Amino acid sequence: ASDQSGRQSAPNQFLEPMTSREETRVNQAVQISGVPSPEPDLQELMVLVARGDQDAFARVYDAVSGPVLGLVRSVLRDPAQSEEVAQEVLVEGWRTAPRFQASRGSAMNWVLTLAHHRAV
Repeated sequence: ASDQSGRQSAPNQFLEPMTSREETRVNQAVQISGVPSPEPDLQELMVLVARGDQDAFARVYDAVSGPVLGLVRSVLRDPAQSEEVAQEVLVEGWRTAPRFQASRGSAMNWVLTLAHHRAV
């Protein structure tokens, strides 16, 4: 390909259209809006945690531990104390999961509210 001055330019592989096979792989890798995820969301996982499902709790822990630690750290400003409080919040989330009500808000907000209350 050449530009307006007639100089040869390298083809830009990022502008070439995808083949249908590549597009299929991308669509499988990225959730398309309106298509339900095969994985349960946090609300569904919290229902399972409330029933004592340890695997569901491990998945909730993976999803919320970073935001919980970040919130607690922003309040306390002490990394060691923040880690301890974040751990206490996650244990409290396990113990009090039956109190979670999806009709009152998201699971993430519920856990972050626990974290904020514990940190202040």
